[in-house]
Amino acid sequence: MTDLNELMGSPFVRVKLVAFVHFFFISNAMIGSWGHGAYEFYNFLFIIAMFWTMHSKDSIEAVQSALVINASSIFFDIVSIVIYFKLMNGWAVAFSIINLILRPVSVALLYREFNTRGGSLQTGSVFPTSQQRSYQDIDRPTQPTPTNSQPGPNVASIF
Repeated sequence: MTDLNELMGSPFVRVKLVAFVHFFFISNAMIGSWGHGAYEFYNFLFIIAMFWTMHSKDSIEAVQSALVINASSIFFDIVSIVIYFKLMNGWAVAFSIINLILRPVSVALLYREFNTRGGSLQTGSVFPTSQQRSYQDIDRPTQPTPTNSQPGPNVASIF
């Protein structure tokens, strides 16, 4: 049991596990005939966000995007399954429902990853940041300040 907790404690394993599990269930759910492209669209965005999260190992924004898409996909999955239930075959229904059941677990894992990378949800902030960013003024480039020291190595400091 401690091995599983230790394994899930690793941030890269968490992200890859979430991506692989959802990729498996989404691809099997898409085997059926859905009759619309909404299910494919938001799941495609989620998988792209997961690839971005795996690629940018320190990015808070990548995990946040995957987390928001995954959390909103719970609602979209329910709507898609309810509306198109009769058009889908049993295979697609089974995998889309299992994928829907696993989404809250993956939201929790992605939120844990979001906190691990330094993200925090501040009150009143839709887009959390870890620090305030300043912009460089490119209209007035800064010039290096001259010093009175002679160029080259300082031989006097050796002795």
